[in-house]
Amino acid sequence: MKKDTKTRQKEIIEVSLEILKQGGCQKLTMKKIAELVGISEQAIYRHFENKVAILAAVIEYFKGRVSKIFRRAKEAGSPLQQIQQFIETLLEYFENHPGVAVVVTSEDIFQNESSLNEEIRKLVENRISKMTAIIQNGQAAGEITDKYPARDLAFMILGGLRFLVITWRLSSFSFSLQKRGESLKKSYIDLIKKG
Repeated sequence: MKKDTKTRQKEIIEVSLEILKQGGCQKLTMKKIAELVGISEQAIYRHFENKVAILAAVIEYFKGRVSKIFRRAKEAGSPLQQIQQFIETLLEYFENHPGVAVVVTSEDIFQNESSLNEEIRKLVENRISKMTAIIQNGQAAGEITDKYPARDLAFMILGGLRFLVITWRLSSFSFSLQKRGESLKKSYIDLIKKG
């Protein structure tokens, strides 16, 4: 039975994420995707112009997920609770979708693709802005230290999470990202909590 376009595109993206998890961007080829999806290589091109288009779809997929992660964090209560929820949810997402972690932590794949580079830049800036806003709310409420600018604290939190995810990826996903992140989360909260 022939699948509709949206279903097939989702399948191609999911297979691509699995390839990325197993072998990184170097192993992501149209031939390999077609083989694993069970369609011809030519059929892949009916859905995506090239590998860059597939990576762009992965980034777009992740952008939507990050928005949901921030919305979920906002429901957690106080700004400190929102930061904790964000960290927990983001790490849980990456642990369940390691292929996405490969894409968003592999700057080298974007160097020669200005469109992908720009999409990642926007994604990063969006996360920094949203985390900065949460921290500013916490500072205004007297819950988070105002000794440091909110944007600097946002960089510290997001940068540390990024290094944790990169370390996990480079170790071939050999440890629980969520368990390792629990200690980092507690350290961040202790560092930024006022008083």
